[in-house]
Amino acid sequence: MGIRQKMAAILLTLIVCLCAGCGEQQVKKSDLILDTAVTLTAEGADAQAAIDESMARLKTIDSMVNPNVPDSDVNKLAQLAGTGKWVSLQPEVYKMLATAQDFAVKTNGAFDVTTKPLVDLWGIGTDQAKVPSPVELAAAQKLVGWQKLELNEEKQAARLQDKGMGVDLGGIAKGFAVDEVRKIYAKYGIENGLINLGGSSLYALGVNKEQTAWRIGIRHPRKEDTQEKMAVLPLKDAALSTSGDYERFFEAGGMRYHHILDPRTGRPAQSGAISVTIVADSSVPDGGMLTDLLTTAVFVLGPEQGVRFLQSLPRGVKGAIVDGRYQLWTTRDMGKEMEDVSNDFQFWQGSGELQ
Repeated sequence: MGIRQKMAAILLTLIVCLCAGCGEQQVKKSDLILDTAVTLTAEGADAQAAIDESMARLKTIDSMVNPNVPDSDVNKLAQLAGTGKWVSLQPEVYKMLATAQDFAVKTNGAFDVTTKPLVDLWGIGTDQAKVPSPVELAAAQKLVGWQKLELNEEKQAARLQDKGMGVDLGGIAKGFAVDEVRKIYAKYGIENGLINLGGSSLYALGVNKEQTAWRIGIRHPRKEDTQEKMAVLPLKDAALSTSGDYERFFEAGGMRYHHILDPRTGRPAQSGAISVTIVADSSVPDGGMLTDLLTTAVFVLGPEQGVRFLQSLPRGVKGAIVDGRYQLWTTRDMGKEMEDVSNDFQFWQGSGELQ
């Protein structure tokens, strides 16, 4: 994928409606970091400084989690997998892994960062995408399992039990990065702004130039036009992440093979979900990281298990799941907050919205 395509990818998952207006000058900057198009918007006297420091911070995080960086922490883990040696980690990477392990337990393995052998095998989103043979799939599946990732909190270290294992932080790193930028914005007194990483993970701070909540357009999961919206969600002081089977996929034999793999089967998840959006308000610690990983976990769990799982989380967390019949499953008033819902969709009528 070329740089122009990458920068356009910011619109592939969410269409962020930035309303222009009068008032204090707004600073906006875009770059390609963490293998995605990043756009930071901030308003305030120190907006430029906040954005510059944030971009530098994002590049630092990228160097820790990028598998294409030879001395990144994730590469060190893979290189020493199966040797029994502990790998000292940057605090940021340790926090991501510890959080991932916590949710691997809570979701019974629906979220698992040890899926790298499967990600590499399928190659979805690359020119090498293919349907693996049963033998290839079985071999890769043996190298997956959150139980084989060991953490040592005192040493801030980790190790992988088997040679050939690896970790893929693609389902958590962007959300973590959103939280880090939010901290920098707070340091510079930025009260209004938008932190947008690839369109799939963002944080809406305060209000937009019209002095109203940011209006986030959620992409229609089955329209080829990437700007076709399923719904609009007003967002203020909250993190939002979304994921779906329409982002990266290939088709073979009349089947769609998407990038959200079920760690338990080794194959693209077939849970009945086609799109998941999660929101966490400012009362939820690490809201960006949480919403990021939850979109994957809930997609793998599917609509019914997914909403039940969301119910078990703090009340500041809510979500919307679209199933293959175009039904919207929502929790904690999120259905009431969604505006301009496409006529293609209907709210789940099992027993009303799950609270």
